Amino acid sequence: MMKTLIVLTLAVCLALTALPAAAEEQKLTLADVNAESSLKMMLTRIVHTSGEDTLATRNYHVQQGSCTDGKYAYLILENQVDHLGSIWKYDMSDWSLVNHVYGLEIDHGNDMTYNPKIGMLVVVHNAPNYTRLSLVDPDTLSVVKTWDQPRQMYSITYNEARDQYAVGISGTYDFAILDADFNEFAYYRGQDTGLVKQGMDSDDNYIYFPQNKKDNSVNRVQVYDWTGSFITSIRVSAFQEIESMFHVGDDVYLAFNASGSYLYKADLQPETLQK
Repeated sequence: MMKTLIVLTLAVCLALTALPAAAEEQKLTLADVNAESSLKMMLTRIVHTSGEDTLATRNYHVQQGSCTDGKYAYLILENQVDHLGSIWKYDMSDWSLVNHVYGLEIDHGNDMTYNPKIGMLVVVHNAPNYTRLSLVDPDTLSVVKTWDQPRQMYSITYNEARDQYAVGISGTYDFAILDADFNEFAYYRGQDTGLVKQGMDSDDNYIYFPQNKKDNSVNRVQVYDWTGSFITSIRVSAFQEIESMFHVGDDVYLAFNASGSYLYKADLQPETLQK
């Protein structure tokens, strides 16, 4: 009898020891996204950002584009009074503020991506200069080049493996694929969700489009592949205005606008609610 109890106790202990490993194995990442997946994103707040409380800077509080170079996170906060932008640079190892610059002529600054091959941030201006892009030095956060594209755009993402950009086309749910020199070579139709179009992100497989309902009762990430096929829709558990998205490896981050910028880490989980 005693031997049986010892064996059972050991078995229970081994099972309990294995639970954390099993739970860790169930962690979902963007690699788990596919046409059959039903996923949601649960959020953990990382950092809140807003312009300093001075006459010249307090109006920089509207979150727009964001991106990362893998070490630093970059956030655009728009001043909708003077129609200028600011960029805030955070060290992602401890989320300390490294640098921030006001008064940038990037208009709405609706989205931003990083291209490591040229070592530059690429900003989509959007309103009122819908065809305009700018290159921004990630060290100085200064604009080094500005030009206009043939199409009006609201969002942008760059994928290093493909050496290609994708851009969201203003006034539509469509998107175009551009080469490394910003020449368009493919155009795809997107699904009309009726939601507000925001920024975009991408990896080697997919392009991700954060969108929201105007009253913020719905936040979703629409997923397409690089050949224009719709893959799935991911629900985001939040009631602020989603603005932009970026990721480093398996870590996904979403930026929201709500009286300043709110940056969250997003954890993918199985969706249990009806879509």
